[in-house]
Amino acid sequence: MIIYLILVVVGSLLLVGAVSALRGRLAFVKNGERSTGTVVQIVEKKDEDGLYYYPVFDIPSRKHETITYTHTTGSSSPTWQIGDTAAFIFTPGKPDTLLVLKFWEIFWWPLILIAVAADLLMIGGGYFLMRGYFGI
Repeated sequence: MIIYLILVVVGSLLLVGAVSALRGRLAFVKNGERSTGTVVQIVEKKDEDGLYYYPVFDIPSRKHETITYTHTTGSSSPTWQIGDTAAFIFTPGKPDTLLVLKFWEIFWWPLILIAVAADLLMIGGGYFLMRGYFGI
């Protein structure tokens, strides 16, 4: 029984954290500066698995500054070409908050937390509901 109580407590804490993270991300999307970046270079990096290609973007801001961003995910074949564009979002004045403007890029962490919290709450809460229902 104590294990199920721990699952409910941990699931509740994760749910609170997930809702907080989701609210922060929604505020980021609402207040963030959007800009379109252009691929200006393709960087080749070699590691133990082979050669990977990373696009480098120049992203203009409203303050007439240019942010240079190297994508964090590379591919084994060049999927980007020089001149390709992508949408980005960042907090004005904080280029280190830059993210590609895609749903999963922005909301992956809160969604994972919600999924884990829901599982823990269903398992732990289900135990207590079934225990109360069947009187076990």
